[in-house]
Amino acid sequence: MEKLNKKYAVLVGMHKELEVSVKRYTKSLETNLDIETKKERHDSTIKRFGLTYDLLWKYLKEYIATTHGLTFDSPRKAFQQCLTSNLTDTHETEQLLQLIESRNLNTHTYDAVLQMRLSLKLPHILTLFTILSFGLIHII
Repeated sequence: MEKLNKKYAVLVGMHKELEVSVKRYTKSLETNLDIETKKERHDSTIKRFGLTYDLLWKYLKEYIATTHGLTFDSPRKAFQQCLTSNLTDTHETEQLLQLIESRNLNTHTYDAVLQMRLSLKLPHILTLFTILSFGLIHII
């Protein structure tokens, strides 16, 4: 029982970190800012996306390992298992899988045009993170 309580505490802590990251991501996307401030926040918003993405997939990986005894070494496998485990529906899973491409472009590409395309997706991605974060707290 003590081992289960420790795993539960880890999951709760990870979820709190995810919630904080989503809140910071939300703040970085504020639209009522002057043009110069928006430009200054652009890079930090993209960085916040990457951090929140990493927290989300690692949380899901830990949750699945704890509840199903399955371990994964990649976000793709973890996201696919979310559908199998009924943690996400088909649409949410498709969106999660699309995040992998956005994350990889963000991490491995230094092209201004691609960064701008990612920037246009960030508000939509925030919505997904918010929905998942809110829904995931109810499963632990």
